[in-house]
Amino acid sequence: MQHVAVIAGATGAAAKRLVEVLLADPAWEVVGLCRRPPALKRERLTYIACDLTDAASTRLALARTPQATHLFYTARAQFSDASIGVEDVAGNRAMLQNLLDGAEAACPGLQHVHLVEGTKWYGMHLGAMRLPAHEDDPRHMPPNFYYDQQDLLSGRAEGKRWTWSASRPGFLYDFAPERPRNLVPLIGAWAGICAELGLPLDFPGKPACYDALMEATDATQLARGMKWMATASAARNEPFNVTDGGLFRWSRLWPKIARLYGLECGSPRPLNLGRWMADKGPLWETIVKHHNLVAQPMEAVVTWNFGDFLWGLEHDVVSSMTKSRLAGFHDTIDTEARILAHLQRYREARLLP
Repeated sequence: MQHVAVIAGATGAAAKRLVEVLLADPAWEVVGLCRRPPALKRERLTYIACDLTDAASTRLALARTPQATHLFYTARAQFSDASIGVEDVAGNRAMLQNLLDGAEAACPGLQHVHLVEGTKWYGMHLGAMRLPAHEDDPRHMPPNFYYDQQDLLSGRAEGKRWTWSASRPGFLYDFAPERPRNLVPLIGAWAGICAELGLPLDFPGKPACYDALMEATDATQLARGMKWMATASAARNEPFNVTDGGLFRWSRLWPKIARLYGLECGSPRPLNLGRWMADKGPLWETIVKHHNLVAQPMEAVVTWNFGDFLWGLEHDVVSSMTKSRLAGFHDTIDTEARILAHLQRYREARLLP
């Protein structure tokens, strides 16, 4: 059976690996919706220009995909990296509504709609959370745009021929040179600067974070989970956590990163990276020259404010994968090994020292 996937936000962090995972299966065709379609040409892959914030633009784009069977919503309204609490609830809800309106009007064969959420569903950004986080845990005090989106999606699906699902990944990471808000270049840029200055690899976050139990989600792991949810009968009309399937502590990973860079492993020394790294642009230019890296400003490589959030957490962040496994999703990734592999890939591409 041939499936036609329409991916909204097709060049984003979650979507790029989803495109690869779907196209690896000859039963899928992919249509990507994005503001600026890439020039990439590939069999069974088409991009259509679409502004999801504009109802008319979205409707016109979906009118070109009447054969769509599956929708994957991976987009997100613009937000400030400094904003770790309330994001644009109305904007995020409206974008999803525009997509659903357009699809229901133009895609009579629609079978399933998938929504990407995240661990912020459980209030991990607000403080200590109930552990491990289960999909049916009580909601925290709103606002939280994930709540509005899922309520919209589940409500629209009632009485319809199509079903829905939602994924809740942990911290998403990948080899993604176009995405500076990513823990892999965050680690690599910090280590490269420490090496250039002859410093040990201190952990620039909170001591409690250094020893906290953490989970993360490789982008390919998320993509596999999304494909499974979109096609498995056991996943219909349900949300599922999708993490790598194991736990890690920065205190266990940090010495391995230090060895990779030939540095002495330091200790936790909290810094406000957004402030302390603000003057390091010229130093980064020096690093680029010393290591013959691809010339680009530091801001194109790493988002330091994301580091302040990630390494400023002082509590465990753990999501239960029991529901996903019992329903049939068993893929697992070694997070520590995958982070180190991504770091090495950045170095081989001359993007990090």
